[in-house]
Amino acid sequence: MVFSGEVIKDASMDPYFKIEFRYESESAVIRKGYAEVVRKAPRPVVTFDAAIDSRLGNEDRAKLELELLNIVIDYILSNGVRRSWKGNIILRTA
Repeated sequence: MVFSGEVIKDASMDPYFKIEFRYESESAVIRKGYAEVVRKAPRPVVTFDAAIDSRLGNEDRAKLELELLNIVIDYILSNGVRRSWKGNIILRTA
């Protein structure tokens, strides 16, 4: 199995990540693919383009999902993350 991937920084903000990857195994070859990873409880959600999804078997999909999640965790731990903020900000003036 050959895998390489990178988080697309301009299109990613915690908990949403877009990843460009390359994956080769005995049964599937994806030279350039994109996936979206959403970190939400109880389990992260990984989505692929329909063309990629149809070429992956269950075993290849599981391996690829684990590698993509590993890329996200490495990105979070090494670079820090921009967090999206959903809430109210109250500014007080004197």
